[in-house]
Amino acid sequence: MIKNISLIICALTFFVTQSYAQKNNLNTYKYIIVPVQYEFQKTEDAYQINSLTKFLFNRAGFNVFLSNEKFPEDAAKNACTTLKAIVVNKSSLLSTKMQIKLVDCFNNDVYITEEATSRIKDYKRAYHEAIREAFVELEELNYKFQEPVSEVAQAEKVVESSPSRPIVKEVVEAVDDIQPKKETVTETKVEEIKVVDEQVEKVTEKKKSITKPIQEEIKEIDIKPTKLSIEGNYDVEKWGVCTISKNEDGYSFKGGDENFEFAVLYKTSKPHMFIIKYAAFKQPQLVELDGNGNLKVDTENGVKIYKKVN
Repeated sequence: MIKNISLIICALTFFVTQSYAQKNNLNTYKYIIVPVQYEFQKTEDAYQINSLTKFLFNRAGFNVFLSNEKFPEDAAKNACTTLKAIVVNKSSLLSTKMQIKLVDCFNNDVYITEEATSRIKDYKRAYHEAIREAFVELEELNYKFQEPVSEVAQAEKVVESSPSRPIVKEVVEAVDDIQPKKETVTETKVEEIKVVDEQVEKVTEKKKSITKPIQEEIKEIDIKPTKLSIEGNYDVEKWGVCTISKNEDGYSFKGGDENFEFAVLYKTSKPHMFIIKYAAFKQPQLVELDGNGNLKVDTENGVKIYKKVN
């Protein structure tokens, strides 16, 4: 009996912990994007499912936009500030089953509600009842946006708390320790050998020459890394040599004989990661700027590499 009670307490603790972690994770996202049409729908906003989903997210305190509406400037520049709301239809012949799933810019599941069921025979009423029931769970999260702490800010805190240039300090202390010893040795040689003033001057010059290369080594320690830029020319398969240049929203990718803009790139929270949106495809893809300046595009068929050219 005691063993069963312990198992129940452990299970409840795990559930509460997971729910709290998911809630806090949602609070770091600023916007929700609701597609105007899901896979199980034959037309846009069929049965007013998409309009209802947007309304319920707004009521739960989220900032929501349909996928065909104009996005805020910060959402357009950084797609990773948003989550896409997907209504999953798991209906059977006897019942309507719906589930709400929130997906990030890397297509990872951030939050999934429990299945909600309706046995109403009318499709529209059944869809609406199941979706509203699924949203009860989301409303109980009491969502409130919290600005996430950036990696740059965390790095700055580490730098501020660390001692400045410890390597240089150690080298300077070593030089201070060496100089008195060399002066003592020089004085001993002068007393024993009784050298003339010209020889003493030569010894002093040698001591000075020892100090100079150490100072030069200290200067060489402070080297600033080269920052790669995504702007430039790239070899893109059938388009040939194409150019990426900065525009108001992000970066424009143009190529071909008519210099056509076939894609747009947006920044993410990581300086070497970008989101690319092709004019011919609705689904955006992830792009990495590697150490050689080449672009690695994550596609359904694997990673494609666009090499940078001069």
